Amino acid sequence: MTGRAMAMLLLPGFAHAGGDKLSGALPAGPVGSSDVVSLILSLLVVVAAILAVGWIYSRVQGGRTAAGDAINIIASRPIGPKERILVIEVAGKQLLVGMTASQVQTLHVFDAPAIEPVSAETGAGFADRLRSAIRGAGK
Repeated sequence: MTGRAMAMLLLPGFAHAGGDKLSGALPAGPVGSSDVVSLILSLLVVVAAILAVGWIYSRVQGGRTAAGDAINIIASRPIGPKERILVIEVAGKQLLVGMTASQVQTLHVFDAPAIEPVSAETGAGFADRLRSAIRGAGK
C-alpha cells in the first residue's frame, strides 16, 4: 500500500478534500447573544440544583446521626491500608477496637474514660480550622 492510500484510509477527511462537496450541509452561523444568555442561565440552574441537593442531603444526614448517638467514635488511627484502631464509646464505656476489612475485634475495655470525647460545640470545626490556617498563613 502506498503512503497516499494509507493516509486516505487513516484520515477520511482527505477522501473528500479534493472531490465532491457535502450536499445539504449548511455552514454554522455565528453565536448570538441570546444563545450565550441561554447557556449561562442553564449553567446557573444546574449549579443551583447541585447545591440544593447537597443541602437537602446534609439535612437528612444530620437528622439521621442525631437519633443514633448510642455509639460514638472518639478517636481513629489508620495502621495500614485497610486496618484501623478505634476508640469508641458505648453505654458510657470506652473500648479499643481493631478493625480490618473482614473483621472487628475488641482489644481492650477501659474502666475509666481514656480519652475525653470532643463535642461539636467545643471542638474546632472545619471552618474554624480553615480560618485559623488562613490567619496563620497571612502573618
